[in-house]
Amino acid sequence: MIAINHIWLSTTPMDMRCGSGKLLAHIITEHQSIRPHCAYLFYNKAGTRLKVLIHDGLGIWLCSRQLDDNKFHGLTKALTTTQTGISINREQFNALISGLPWRNMGQDKLTPIL
Repeated sequence: MIAINHIWLSTTPMDMRCGSGKLLAHIITEHQSIRPHCAYLFYNKAGTRLKVLIHDGLGIWLCSRQLDDNKFHGLTKALTTTQTGISINREQFNALISGLPWRNMGQDKLTPIL
């Protein structure tokens, strides 16, 4: 199992045709580096696809998830903000990738990351 200590969700949609290299470059542009044991989530404009880039301390993992009949709840309209990303907790992450309402899950509310 990959240990994840921090989960970052982008607030702007990404082109899902891009691979790990372009997503990694986007992360480095925003954060100046990539953190080990951190998951970085990206979504498309329609809110039907997610890509998760994970640094496990040794290398990069890229996972993709697509919902055929529905959208990931609360992504496209709820994340229009001036921040580049937000930090979410594990419970929010699990709800988000399952297609469930995720914004009010857990004790922590959304934490902006500039």
